[in-house]
Amino acid sequence: MEENLEKIIEAVNVSYIYQTKYQKTKALSEVNCSFERGKVYAITGKSGSGKSTFLSLLAGLDVPTEGMLAVEGQDMRKMNRDAYRLNRASVIYQAFHLFPLLTVMENVMFPMELQHVAAKEAKARAQEYLAKVGLPETLYKKMPGMISGGEQQRVAIARAIAAGGEILLADEPTGNLDSQNEKVIVDLLCKLAHEDNYAVIVVTHNEAVAAAADVVYGMSDGVLSVVRE
Repeated sequence: MEENLEKIIEAVNVSYIYQTKYQKTKALSEVNCSFERGKVYAITGKSGSGKSTFLSLLAGLDVPTEGMLAVEGQDMRKMNRDAYRLNRASVIYQAFHLFPLLTVMENVMFPMELQHVAAKEAKARAQEYLAKVGLPETLYKKMPGMISGGEQQRVAIARAIAAGGEILLADEPTGNLDSQNEKVIVDLLCKLAHEDNYAVIVVTHNEAVAAAADVVYGMSDGVLSVVRE
């Protein structure tokens, strides 16, 4: 459907330079691409190629040294990037990054609490998101350390969508998982894009993850190219 292919982020001649007292390193070089709702994007490349740097810019953790990143036409430099991360873009990590002293339910409720959602509504919505990622109620009161890696990653995805944004950024989301759980997570990310209209952008070394993506970009020495679209 045409409305699912709505551009949400655009990179225009994006370059990024890490600068220390002694040297400059160009991590990204004139990157041009765009991302649409309703699609899964994979960004592949060797370690040190610049793909994680690019993901951090997409997450609003920094801004380009040169060029522009635009969210629905608005230059990210002019945005409140803290609000952008809280309300529009969520990052899913290889190491899950769940709060170890909060239950599964409390982890998913956390971003809604930051948004001042009433506790009763946050709990109801958290239950809905946990069901969406296929986790049973028997896990809701457990601590993250009491459940498997695959289950922890599904909690992390539920927490990401609980924030209510349209952009899911995933940094090697299957890196700590076995092949069975890897497939569950890949299928879930594809479902969120294709059925729920998220823009899903995944940095990955994993060929199976890239094969499932709608669009594949390759990154080499900071230069982005189209592998498949």
